[in-house]
Formats: sequence, C-alpha cells, structure tokens
Amino acid sequence: MKKTIPYIFAGALVFVVLGSFTGTKFGKRDGTDPGYTGSPGDSLKNCTVCHGGTATDVDGWITSTVPKAGFVPGQRYTIKATNTEIGATRFGFSVSPQAINGDLLGTLEITDTIKTKLVGNNKYVTYRADGVEGIDSLSWTFDWVAPTEVNEVVFYGAFNSNHEGHKDGDKTYLTKLRLYKQGFVGLTTSLKADFMTIYPNPAIDIINISTAHQSNYSEVSVFNVNGISVIKNTALIGNQLNINALSSGIYTILLTTENGHSFTKKFVKF
Repeated sequence: MKKTIPYIFAGALVFVVLGSFTGTKFGKRDGTDPGYTGSPGDSLKNCTVCHGGTATDVDGWITSTVPKAGFVPGQRYTIKATNTEIGATRFGFSVSPQAINGDLLGTLEITDTIKTKLVGNNKYVTYRADGVEGIDSLSWTFDWVAPTEVNEVVFYGAFNSNHEGHKDGDKTYLTKLRLYKQGFVGLTTSLKADFMTIYPNPAIDIINISTAHQSNYSEVSVFNVNGISVIKNTALIGNQLNINALSSGIYTILLTTENGHSFTKKFVKF
C-alpha cells in the first residue's frame, strides 16, 4: 500500500501540470482586467500598471461606422480597434465608451466570441487568449448600440504589444474616439489636441496652463504613471498649478471643462 503513494502523487502532479496548459494557451492572458483604458473614469490607469514603461498617445486606432453626421440613439454601429507595432507578434487591448465620471455610455455587444469578450459588467471589451496573435498589427471588431440621452461619447482605448509573450520591449499606446449625436454641434477643431498647453515642461515647482478658451475650464487633476491621483479636483490660480510637492517623474494633467469635456497632457517634474 505504501508503494502506491509515490505513484499517486506523481499522477496528481502530471494532472496539475497538464491542466495548466489546457485552460488557455500557455503564456497568454485571457483579456485585461476592468478599469485600464486610460480614461478619466479609470483614473487614467492603463497597461503600464502591469507591463511597465510609459504609454504613448496615438490617433486613429479606434474607428467606427458612425457617419460624419453623428450617431442616432438606439442605432447599432460597428467599432474597430487596431493595435499596430512593427515586429510585434502578440497584441492586446481594452476599450470602453465612457462619460467623464466613468459611466458606460451605450451598450457593447460581442460579434466575435473567439477573439473578444466583455468584462466589468459589460463595460469593457477586451481580447481573448485566442485573439492575440498577429504580425505587425491586429484588429478586433464589436458592436455598439448608441445611448439615448447624451450628445457626446468618447471611446477610450489602451493597447499593448510584445514579442512572443515576453514583457521585455512591451509597448503601450493610448487612443480615444470622440463621437457626437446627430444634430449636435460639438467642439470646434481648436478644442482638440491643441486645446491645452503646459509650460514650462519639464518644470520644477510651477506649471502654467494655457487653454484655447480660458473661461471654459472647470478643474484640474494630476495623476502619476500608475494612475494614482496626486492632485485632485483643484482650481487653477492665475492659470498656474503648484507642483512643488510632487516627486520627480512623469505625470498626466486632466483638465475638465464646464460642459463636461476632458483633455489630458503629460508633463515632467524635475
């Protein structure tokens, strides 16, 4: 009887090891956790929390079938998320359409159950373990039903790419797609990337914040690279913000306007 114990233990060990390979493909996660899109509602947290490095802002990685005239409430549209990194072979993403406070806007619906899934009470769409492999680029599509009571929706997305599953050389990118309700007059082109200017940058103790429409801002917050708020919901004093208490490093400032629009920009504290 005693001789059978080692064999039973060995058999159990083999079962555990093999089982670890059969759940999902070895070395691949089955999607991201909720709350890492880089949105204001997610406290600007993104893939760098786990993968390290610094996120790079990019344009055009989220596209939609919403016409230029705008979305119609209750109408279904297709959203496409594309991750591009030359030389990369594995790609991931997390996308969510949110209000400035993080509320989900509209309804997300999965159309490709092999490559994508919903997490976080259907608030986020992300990849599956079988939807990460590609060469230089990979795209995912899903549907979105437009909300009925808002004029503006922002899709926030965080993307990560790497080589054969190794974290060394991981790249993280942040992007967003802003959509307007049909018939709603949105922001002019001056209220896009050039809406906010920070100077000096890098800075030591004081930064000046210049906006395209000075009277429109409401409050500013500052987040560190881990998405933790280090200055929260404060008003500017003479268009200046005191950052003397911050440690040296890279930060993101979030400016919220009176009509609920949000703008972010990075700065360096010496």
